[in-house]
Amino acid sequence: MHKLLRLAALALLLQPWNLIGQITGDVTVVPGVKYEIGGIRITGSDNLDKQVITLISGLQVGQEITLPGDATTKAIENLWRQKLFDDIGIFVTEVKGKLVFLEIRLKELPKLSKYGIKGLSKTKRDNLRDELDLSSGLIVTENLIVNTRNIARDFFVKDGYLNTKVEVRKRADTTRSNSVILDIIVDRGERVKIRNINFIGNEKISDKKLRKAMDETVRSRIWNIFKSSKLIEDDYDTDKGLIIEKYNSEGFRDARIIKDSIYAVDDDRINIDIYVKEGPKYYFGDITWLGNSKYSDEVLSKVLAIQRGDVYDASFLNERLFVDPQGGDVSSLYLDNGYLFFNMVPVEVNVQNDTIDLEIRIQEGRQATINKVTVVGNDRTNDHVILRELRTKPGELFRRSDIQRSLRELQQLGFFDPQKLNVEPKPNAETGTVDIQYIVAEQSTSQLELQGGWGAGRIVGTLGLNFNNFSARNMFKKSAWQPLPAGDGQTINLRAQSNGLFFQSYSASFTEPWLGGKKPNSLTVSVYHNIQNLTGLPSDDPNYQGLSITGATVGLGRRLKWPDDYFTLYQAIDFQRYRLRDYPLGGIRFEDGRVNNINYKITLGRNSVDFPIYPRKGNLFNLSGEFTLPLSLFNGRDYSNLDASDRYEWLEYYKIKMNSSWFTEIFPKTVIKAAGEFGYLGTYNSEVGLPPFERFFVGGDGLQNFVLDGREIIGLRGYPNNRIVPTTVSQIGGALYNKFTLELRYLITENPSAQIFTLGFLEAGNNYDTFQNYEPFNLKRSAGFGVRIFMPMFGLLGVDFGYGFDPIPGATAPSGWNTHFIIGQQF
Repeated sequence: MHKLLRLAALALLLQPWNLIGQITGDVTVVPGVKYEIGGIRITGSDNLDKQVITLISGLQVGQEITLPGDATTKAIENLWRQKLFDDIGIFVTEVKGKLVFLEIRLKELPKLSKYGIKGLSKTKRDNLRDELDLSSGLIVTENLIVNTRNIARDFFVKDGYLNTKVEVRKRADTTRSNSVILDIIVDRGERVKIRNINFIGNEKISDKKLRKAMDETVRSRIWNIFKSSKLIEDDYDTDKGLIIEKYNSEGFRDARIIKDSIYAVDDDRINIDIYVKEGPKYYFGDITWLGNSKYSDEVLSKVLAIQRGDVYDASFLNERLFVDPQGGDVSSLYLDNGYLFFNMVPVEVNVQNDTIDLEIRIQEGRQATINKVTVVGNDRTNDHVILRELRTKPGELFRRSDIQRSLRELQQLGFFDPQKLNVEPKPNAETGTVDIQYIVAEQSTSQLELQGGWGAGRIVGTLGLNFNNFSARNMFKKSAWQPLPAGDGQTINLRAQSNGLFFQSYSASFTEPWLGGKKPNSLTVSVYHNIQNLTGLPSDDPNYQGLSITGATVGLGRRLKWPDDYFTLYQAIDFQRYRLRDYPLGGIRFEDGRVNNINYKITLGRNSVDFPIYPRKGNLFNLSGEFTLPLSLFNGRDYSNLDASDRYEWLEYYKIKMNSSWFTEIFPKTVIKAAGEFGYLGTYNSEVGLPPFERFFVGGDGLQNFVLDGREIIGLRGYPNNRIVPTTVSQIGGALYNKFTLELRYLITENPSAQIFTLGFLEAGNNYDTFQNYEPFNLKRSAGFGVRIFMPMFGLLGVDFGYGFDPIPGATAPSGWNTHFIIGQQF
């Protein structure tokens, strides 16, 4: 028999003199005698390098040790620390004089062969697997089991299942040596919600106001439709900080939360008690400025907008000094004048009773000029497309407002993820310069519209392609087609619609936003051809009735600097030719007639919104005019006796339109939109009268996809498409309309790949045949709700449910509920 010195985990607690030498057979080990290790053999470990194990143990051949002793104890400690073994033993296998031969006998921890999850649906199991990150071959330690249990429980606790129970069972895998299977058994129980949030110790601020200050931790109430009442620890900790911020904003600078208590009141309900100590209420005292030479005390105090006796609010003080969202803070005053190296520190110099005196210490530094402007992250858009939009130019004085405006212009391009746009100023105090680096992340901007359907016994199809950020100069470079030449910010639109012979529509347009590359003057060229066939017969059939419109437009746009640089001016020449054949048009019938329309369009616009997809603030405004030549005033023809084909050989009219929208964020992600529209179609010569084309049709979703006869569609939700038309001109449309909209929007997700928001709306509008019959307050009213989703590939998609409170012309009952689908439209 061999002499055995078994040193396991308990050996760490044993002293060497507790182990006495024993003699078994011919092997004798004398306690306290020094032996030299003559050899070390490793057994029981087939998957680990034996030399590495010996090295980890700290034992080596030739080393002098005593048995038992510190060396063997330390060896076991070293091996246990690796967390690879289930059992460790050191044995004496042979003694030759002063030489001792050792065996380190190991039992490896089992490895994970597979695992299963019980008690959950397939979807939940898959989601939990992503969190656990377990894989075959992992060594199954007690720590792994504990971590698995905790991760699985936390996965459901954060979703409100506070009573979740997780059990991890280990069983041997009989098909593989030294392997185990883990069974993870989950019992979520009922989702636990917050029944009530109670505050104790608050006398100056009510429970209602304190609960309102909390963003995510809310009670289970019917009106909390946008927030869940589950308890999430991280959100709860953040909300406790917001409670203190609320107190601070009311002047309670010393307010603090003493303790809080979370306890169950039912199987699926908990209460939260929060104990607060308010402390005294403070007020601003004297505020003095130190170190300012560029601006006087009076100017700085006016910008600060805090008076002696105002309630002491540290967050408001910080906002007025550093971070006013509107850019009206003191730091903006300096940073917009080049003082990048400016520094400002508010110091409480005196606290007496409830009044706090402040001294604001300023180091103005020197003005900084811009050295280099670079951009990174644009792997598709060319540098010059980005740099030409920036307001920060090398050699100019540094201004923070120019950086903010530059970021806004990059957002308006639509080529980049607005959530990842960033800027890094890199100042150099020694030279008084700053390098500015803009960081962008490309996103898909081109859009595809592909629709198909079956109606009236035939297929209806639409194919639309919108290529944004196109590069015309690279069209003939084979390597640039990936899948299209891109990077120069140009736009190409191609669109085709058809349901066979009844209607067809084809259009193409090209826009160059920087004509010549030097100034932001845009060029737009478009062509289109539309056919409307009332009979569905071929055009050479004698019974054919139809209308075709062929047109082309050339437009030039420019950005203005006055009244401010948000304004743009667009001018265009448009030519249209209408060909009518036995086409009924409001009682007028043309026999192979032709109508020509050449007009001049001018639009003055202003766009100051912050985001193009979901604006939170800013204004959209357009005032446009469309004018044809007043030929009837000069050609001397008597129009009172002309038939329709001669009267409308050249269309005469002028059209004035105005629309404006305002966006205001009232709460985070919650925006109010107020909008108004007005349009008027007039004539130069009363004998000619208004043309039968270019009229207004109000009602419905506002989509113009299937409108081919020159009309303008004005959406009014809650009413059928094109049905709000004066009864006297119901066939050809009205000549004057107005419309008003009020929307409350809430952003659900701002993920660039799919931005989703809901809305509720109030809307009113009407359509009139002449200005003499105009009644601005006789409106068709509606209300409703809807949802929008914006995906870069498809544009804006959505649905609205609107209720019309008034009857459509010719009816007596209210319009009632109407459903409207939004496809491919953008803001």
